[in-house]
Amino acid sequence: MADVPPYPLYGKSYLLYRVSPLHHGDAPLLSEPALNTHAKRLREQLKGDNVRGVAVDFAGTEDALPNLGPLDECSWDLIGDEDAWIDRHRQLVEPDASQLATVVPAEHARGIQVNLDYENQSYNALLLRDPTSTTAPDGFTSLPLLLVKMPSAIRDIFLNYIRTSFDAHVAPLRLSSAFVTSSLETYFRHLTASTSTQSVQDVIRQLQVQLSFPNTTTLLRHLDVTIAGRDVLGFLSRGKLLRDAKDKPFSAALAAYMKKHLALDVFHPKVQISRISCASFVLATDRLKLMAPDIADVSIADSDAPEGSAGELAVQEFYAALVKEATGTGKFLSEDLTADRGSSTLSSSAGASASRRKRAVSNVTTASRNTKRSKAREKGNRADVLGDAEMADA
Repeated sequence: MADVPPYPLYGKSYLLYRVSPLHHGDAPLLSEPALNTHAKRLREQLKGDNVRGVAVDFAGTEDALPNLGPLDECSWDLIGDEDAWIDRHRQLVEPDASQLATVVPAEHARGIQVNLDYENQSYNALLLRDPTSTTAPDGFTSLPLLLVKMPSAIRDIFLNYIRTSFDAHVAPLRLSSAFVTSSLETYFRHLTASTSTQSVQDVIRQLQVQLSFPNTTTLLRHLDVTIAGRDVLGFLSRGKLLRDAKDKPFSAALAAYMKKHLALDVFHPKVQISRISCASFVLATDRLKLMAPDIADVSIADSDAPEGSAGELAVQEFYAALVKEATGTGKFLSEDLTADRGSSTLSSSAGASASRRKRAVSNVTTASRNTKRSKAREKGNRADVLGDAEMADA
């Protein structure tokens, strides 16, 4: 069986943006004719063609990126969850899978995937939502979370297209330290649950925490703290013994350690936890790289077992929380985000996990085809996720 391509949310470094509801009038946005129209218009702008009779000059983009070659294709497509993604691509590569649905219903779509295929490189962006709970005024569609992997010259044109075509406000999404640390605590909570079959050391592995001091001094920009995988569980255990650390045991233990050994108050207003890196994700205040979680063992039939592995459940909760932050309804909003939270109306909640077997197919085909797929992927993830070079320009 040919490989099913990896789900676009995984394995790429994205810059984070938040978008107000997109205005499209009476014509629905999440339809094939509308998406094809926007793909054509964006391609014309990127190539410098005429747009509605007006010459658009983007020669500066071509000069800035001389090695990309010509733009071969620009596509806008609906994207569903991982199961819909697998169904779609299995139907394309397996004749006996023709009974699978290949079209994602608009009401079930997570959002829109924008692909830009140049001769020598490809880029993409994701306009996302949580389809389990969506509200928007008539004539609008809420896709509040925008993930972009494009060089700056192309990214500027794309963001300007979103603003002008949909009369939308697009702004960088700045995550607070509280959100960054709570995302890590979410993984720990699921991995240490009584029903979890995965260990912290196998999923998180080596952990790196970056502390920054943006408004304090120019002499010290940031401080990187590296914790070996074998020591992470010890921090968790100590944190659970500390007072008022029930919901954030790791953060409390790290703060106590830093205060004792470096006399540094991690929770001081002028200290920011600006990035956390591990084998499962890299999350900074302005960017994200999320790795595909290990799937649950489908051979184990247990009615009491959760629908998905601990890693899968953590990803689902993290995704729902990230959409809420972009929407303006999250728990850890920064002050600037709270000020204009009314610009978007989408609310979200964590969706239930779908078929484990489909995700098993996806993970197997995108891994190195080793039967022990989790170990093979962990080795690759450790090298990819902890590398700073790829995060330099999403």
